[in-house]
Amino acid sequence: MIRSKGFAPNIAPLALFRQDSALKAHTAYKLAKAGDPHAALELVLDVAVAWLHEHRNRFTPGLVYVAPHAQEATGDNAIPQTLAAVCAALFQGRVDTGIVQTDRVYHTGADPMERMAARAQFEGAVLADARYVLVDDVTNLGGTLAELNNYI
Repeated sequence: MIRSKGFAPNIAPLALFRQDSALKAHTAYKLAKAGDPHAALELVLDVAVAWLHEHRNRFTPGLVYVAPHAQEATGDNAIPQTLAAVCAALFQGRVDTGIVQTDRVYHTGADPMERMAARAQFEGAVLADARYVLVDDVTNLGGTLAELNNYI
């Protein structure tokens, strides 16, 4: 499958950290990464809410926040979906849980060639004329978000 759509030229990504070591050092990280929703909420509230508030002018009401539902080696990563839900609550948007990743790509710890060979695939209804914000906890090369963007 060839990606036919790239990111729009006016896309301006936001990233809280350049390195993920601070995120991984949080006491709730391992549990959140393994699927614990309470740990994910604790992590997002501790690490991201103040930073998100600083960037509130970028998020107009009505946006749709969508995160890849990725199954990790340790379980279903709860961080991206929790982050999307917190963004939707903070910025008067909505979270999309209907678009899901249909394959397990094992990107955590993979090198760039492994990531290219195992591309994320998605299914689910895309709302016509909706403005989507793609949300993830860690982005290394951006392949999963590029595939999600292409799907939407």
